[in-house]
Amino acid sequence: MSRWPCLALLALPALLACAGSHTRTLWHDTKLPSGKVVKVTSFNLVWGLEHDARTPADDCLAMEYVSALPGADGKAREAEAQEVFELARVASEQFDFRTATLAGFPSLERKGAYDFYVFTRGADGTWSMARTVRKVSATD
Repeated sequence: MSRWPCLALLALPALLACAGSHTRTLWHDTKLPSGKVVKVTSFNLVWGLEHDARTPADDCLAMEYVSALPGADGKAREAEAQEVFELARVASEQFDFRTATLAGFPSLERKGAYDFYVFTRGADGTWSMARTVRKVSATD
């Protein structure tokens, strides 16, 4: 009898044990000052690059999160985005960034429409926000 089937049978329990309880979540639950909890799924430093041209003025922080208010009206989602932005505002100012972006998804599945926010810092240091609705395509 070949040794390979026996070794495979002996290794199977170890492989199954590794696949089981050691999984990590793909988000970080974050409680906002309002008491709502959003799932932060991405928080990245984005370099200003386009076609191999480095433009440091376009560096920014980009966050993605799952909204606690996916079915709410636009005003409520914008208010939530303002709270979420506070998680990145201090770091954005520390790095002297002029912009930051947020993508607010209705669920972890990242399907369909979602809110995309661009925060821009003015010369006086105040931040303004613009929201657009985007859609994840079927090929993403």
